[in-house]
Amino acid sequence: MAGSPAAVAAAFARERWLLPRRYDAARARALDRFLRVELPKARFYAPFAGRPLTELPVVDKRTVLADFAAFNRHGISLDRALAVAEAAERSRSFTDRLPGGVTVGLSSGTSGTRGVFLVSEAESRLWAGILMGQLMSAESLWTLARRPLRIALFLRANSNLYETLDSRRVAFSWHDLTAPLATHLPALPGTDVLVAPASVLRGIAEARPAGLRPLQVISVAETLEPDDATLVGAAFGRPVEQIYQATEGLLALSCPAGRLHLNEGHVHIEPEWLDHQRFHPIVTDFTRTTQFVVRHRLDDVLLAAPGPCPCGRPGRSVAAVLGRADDVLTLGPVPVYPDVLRHAVALAGELGDYRIEQHGPQWRLATTTGSSGTTARVAAEIGRLAARLGAAPPEVVPMAWPDEAPGAKRRRIRKVS
Repeated sequence: MAGSPAAVAAAFARERWLLPRRYDAARARALDRFLRVELPKARFYAPFAGRPLTELPVVDKRTVLADFAAFNRHGISLDRALAVAEAAERSRSFTDRLPGGVTVGLSSGTSGTRGVFLVSEAESRLWAGILMGQLMSAESLWTLARRPLRIALFLRANSNLYETLDSRRVAFSWHDLTAPLATHLPALPGTDVLVAPASVLRGIAEARPAGLRPLQVISVAETLEPDDATLVGAAFGRPVEQIYQATEGLLALSCPAGRLHLNEGHVHIEPEWLDHQRFHPIVTDFTRTTQFVVRHRLDDVLLAAPGPCPCGRPGRSVAAVLGRADDVLTLGPVPVYPDVLRHAVALAGELGDYRIEQHGPQWRLATTTGSSGTTARVAAEIGRLAARLGAAPPEVVPMAWPDEAPGAKRRRIRKVS
């Protein structure tokens, strides 16, 4: 692929066939070497050289952004990285690199703080190999053997990281989400692998472009909710797969059994449990040595899957990415997790798309296809849920559809205050 097809092919083969046979031993050796050899190369971690992982500090996005240069081996400042990333955002050209071939990426900042990431060319090739090795279906592989595989990616911003997929065997195209979706539809017929946020997949499915019969449909960047998965899967006759990726790295990919497998061959995950099922992940990526992600606590809430996965893939899996910590609404001291609230809302009948915002004791509801009694029906179901949780129900009131910037990640459920 771009830069070094052989390196991507080697990463693909290792991921597809070699790593599963040597899973535990290979990841233990890689993590040990990373802590001994690579970690001291970042200024923040130099004082911790030789210590086990459990003795290193837990950090978050704000910690890293406060002294960005201390968390990467090149001492690249946040101002310098942001200058490159923001220039690319304005020009819509994402090819510039920092010295040493370092690519800068910028997250969309759903938590209010935009994340910045750095990756090297070698890390980009490894990412491409991991992604294709774990996610590419047998049908896509067979197509790849006969002709170039056509991949269409819908995201707010492109990156040299994504362009790594482009090669003689893979025809990669990026579709800018800051442009209207309708402008992209004529280019989609003949696409083999369609990759987009769940809300965009839903829009494409509802538009039903003639000649679009993808071999794989993959959701990225947003929480994939059951109603979207059902609608999109029915439209294309394919189950919707998922990639769970954040500023902090490639964290999980889906399998044929419908679970998300944590990318534990390359990323060490420590669960910070919220209850017996849900947890925040604390992430250590032991393959990235340009920007160090070590014991980085995410605000995302993951739902653990029970027992070994039926697909037979090693490592832990999760049933769903439920959203961010501020997607958890509250009834007094009682948390209402997004998966529980979505189920209650579904019982209220067809709403089309919807948004729920918590403003103190008031929950505000916007819908696209609800009738005049929609708010009352949703309020009744939320009241029943509150009773089951032993909490007082909120006041549920209608609101106008909130303003959403083009390309912004959809957040159906959000705690504002």
